[in-house]
Amino acid sequence: MVMSYEEPECLACGYVEYSYTREFTGNRNNLLSTATRYVLRYVGDSPALSETLTQVKLIRIRNRVGFAVNCPFCEQIMDESSLSGKRPEAREQRYKCNDGHRVSLIPCSNGMLGWR
Repeated sequence: MVMSYEEPECLACGYVEYSYTREFTGNRNNLLSTATRYVLRYVGDSPALSETLTQVKLIRIRNRVGFAVNCPFCEQIMDESSLSGKRPEAREQRYKCNDGHRVSLIPCSNGMLGWR
């Protein structure tokens, strides 16, 4: 069982314990304080990387929300880098780690993010 928004829920079967009630006593300042973390799938053309996942966490960058990306190859935190020759229709964000690995976060047609 895992705590969803208000009730405990089973991740395997979807059972929800509606009779459980508890007041939230924690500090809920904003979305970023929850340290939301996503797991992204590879959406590129290489079959060898089709099962490779990476983790992305929401962070604050000055006055906007950004991503802290873990490198899928060496597990280091990646830094955001600029796109060279950026096409105006491409909505991707590129990240680079100290070992030289590059990852682009790309919105998929279903609204989810993927990496390439």
